Amino acid sequence: MKSQVILIFLMIFVVGLAGCAAPVEETEEVVEAAEEAVQEAEPTPDEQVAELDTMCAGAAEAMAARQAESTLFDRVGGRDGIHAVVADTVARHQVNDTIVHTMEGVDAEHLIAQVTEFLVGATGGEGEYAGRNMVDAHAHMGLANVHFLAAGGDLGAAMDAAGWGEDEKQELLCAFVGLRSQVVTQ
Repeated sequence: MKSQVILIFLMIFVVGLAGCAAPVEETEEVVEAAEEAVQEAEPTPDEQVAELDTMCAGAAEAMAARQAESTLFDRVGGRDGIHAVVADTVARHQVNDTIVHTMEGVDAEHLIAQVTEFLVGATGGEGEYAGRNMVDAHAHMGLANVHFLAAGGDLGAAMDAAGWGEDEKQELLCAFVGLRSQVVTQ
């Protein structure tokens, strides 16, 4: 994206030098707009993750207060609500070009059952997760922040499709952000 904006900027500049552009005042406005566009380019995956960390840290107190009032488990429809979102997320992973390679050879039904069990306990429901820990479960994948963000995007889309509220989406996404250091190895 940045290279396209810079190319456009250079083309405008060359045309301006050739005397075919608008008056100097208008050309300066175009140059300023092009420079602003370069500065506003999409952040890198590392920058996006840093922004998520900051957002989650800033929302921690409000999330804890909501959880104390009513568990996330209860607010999203219990085991059935969590299972539906997990199943939709796994289906999205299976067609997401950025992370589809992580699904090769995976028993999707087993994965859905394991993640559902993990989330039931993590969101305040009754249940015992007996699967592998996050580090061991993800160590072989070689995940980078770009993969983490793609997986989070799938989760966000699944929660949207299930009709989860903004507070509930924030709480689950921030829980995953808190696990990032255990799954991202690159």
